Amino acid sequence: MAGVLIWLVATVLLIVALVLCLTVLLLPVGLLVGRVALRLYRVGIRLLLPRPRDLSRGLRKEGRRWRRKVPLPGPSRKRSGWVTTTARKLGR
Repeated sequence: MAGVLIWLVATVLLIVALVLCLTVLLLPVGLLVGRVALRLYRVGIRLLLPRPRDLSRGLRKEGRRWRRKVPLPGPSRKRSGWVTTTARKLGR
């Protein structure tokens, strides 16, 4: 929710910056306001997207779930480590 509000403020600032850039005397002010608006867009995106830590944690969880559902390989290959213990716990 906060990211959307920041995007709205950034959009208003960007429009103001464009109007200021139309006049030659206020061009430097318009450039500065435009730069601030672009920074606000970046902050809004960071607020809307999940943190990298949460992404990696979710991928690890999904990887574990996927590994549990994978059928056991043929008799020629062996599982080792935590995969074996997980298969034993599941009763495979």
